[in-house]
Amino acid sequence: MTPKHHSIDVRGLPIHWVEWGKPGPQPVILIHGFRDHCRTWDFFAAELPAISPDLWLVAPDCRGHGDSGWVGAGGYYHFFDYLLDLDFLVRHLGAPVVRLVGHSMGGTIACLYAGTHPERVSKLALVEGLGPPGMSFADAPRRAERWLEEIPAVGEGAGYATLEEAADRLRRGYPRLTGERAHHLVRHGMRRMETGAWQWKFDPLHRTTSPQPFYLEQFREFLRRVTCPTRLIQGAESEHRARGDIQARHGWLPGAELITLPGAGHMVQQDNPEALARTLAPFLA
Repeated sequence: MTPKHHSIDVRGLPIHWVEWGKPGPQPVILIHGFRDHCRTWDFFAAELPAISPDLWLVAPDCRGHGDSGWVGAGGYYHFFDYLLDLDFLVRHLGAPVVRLVGHSMGGTIACLYAGTHPERVSKLALVEGLGPPGMSFADAPRRAERWLEEIPAVGEGAGYATLEEAADRLRRGYPRLTGERAHHLVRHGMRRMETGAWQWKFDPLHRTTSPQPFYLEQFREFLRRVTCPTRLIQGAESEHRARGDIQARHGWLPGAELITLPGAGHMVQQDNPEALARTLAPFLA
């Protein structure tokens, strides 16, 4: 199922987004993870029509990712920038209420939005998306130091000679990914440079250490304000399941249903989109 492409302007920055299905009163907004892009949801979207044909799916490229704009000279990326982009998109869609599905970083963005505007979110699904490891005030100086060291060295890099080479590299990092899906992801997630080499579309600034630590107590205050039904999805083979803080975060969303999907690591929507669709379709409908 081929999506329709659109773009909105967020204070001068173009934000690309795609949609599947017929527009309705409550879109399902799919938010991708760090250094990923909106077409990561293609496999999930392809499974839904046979289960829930009436769902209107909308998937943006976060700023600095995919076909959205980069912040440019002097800029950087923070979680609240992504929150702003999401708010502009919701307003553009004209939807008073939305359903949110976020993967990894996208789950954190979805939580921030649902905690900021709980009255505007009717369903929340977090796919491996309860935030990165928490940090302390003491972590801030060292992160700032690393950031200052890394920024001067930011560049485009050599890239890959062919898309096939990039797809092979992607499969080494994500061994559950099929060859066909890997080629699909690199085809939509890479651009060709003047040298002829292929480079990922995300801004190289994302390769640097963010100077802003992730403060867990701040994040917890957003989770406390979430009022809608929430479903938590984790991959049975995900390395994040071993994190000691994940179980505690589950408890910050009372009533949230936790589901573990087999045959999936962290990239659930790519590893087992069929199971993810069967799990989320009834919840979102």
